[in-house]
Amino acid sequence: MKNVAIVCEDIFGLEVYSIVNEINVYNQRLNMQDERFEVRGFICNNAGIFGRYNIDVPVLGGIDDWIPRKGIGCIMGIKEPKAKEEAAVKLKGRGAEFLTVITPWTLMPYKKTIGEGCVISNYSFKDGAAFGNFITMINVMSGASIVGDYTTIDALSNITNAKIGSRVFIGAHAFLMEHVEVGDESVIFPGSMVYTSVKAGSKLAGIPANKVKYCRINERRFYHE
Repeated sequence: MKNVAIVCEDIFGLEVYSIVNEINVYNQRLNMQDERFEVRGFICNNAGIFGRYNIDVPVLGGIDDWIPRKGIGCIMGIKEPKAKEEAAVKLKGRGAEFLTVITPWTLMPYKKTIGEGCVISNYSFKDGAAFGNFITMINVMSGASIVGDYTTIDALSNITNAKIGSRVFIGAHAFLMEHVEVGDESVIFPGSMVYTSVKAGSKLAGIPANKVKYCRINERRFYHE
């Protein structure tokens, strides 16, 4: 049993909590007690977000002030790349250790590289896949993709064999053609289809994906250039 705390800033932390519980149920059926997690609580600056949910897990403290405890590893439950990086830097600076969580039903290749602090619930990925630190991927078809640090790829996206930079956000149901490259700090809006490589710092939306002036990750609002 591994004691953990989930680091979060919004209700995505509850989604990660749900993933952890699903892993526990799976491993319990296989009698793999050492691979189960005991969630001791949440690390969150906004404790009020849990008010409407009936969850019997405490908030242990905020990202800005929580002091890591020996024997409690951290799981990253933040989706927005820059906020994820800020939280990781603050907590690691105080001695926190982050675990990488991979659902046991993910099809794992023999040759792969995966960094620390990742949360990966994938359909599959292939030999040659390389994921940096603090990658968040939820039910993604990834093939042999290369993904940089702090990047988030949301649910049911397809990034097969793409090369994706650091601090990138790819919204749910997005589709990238094979071997497309996405530059650092880019945002691809949910449901977009990307046919060509993307320059660093770009914001794209639509089918086919075009540049937009403004795009908020957590809201369906954007303005075309």
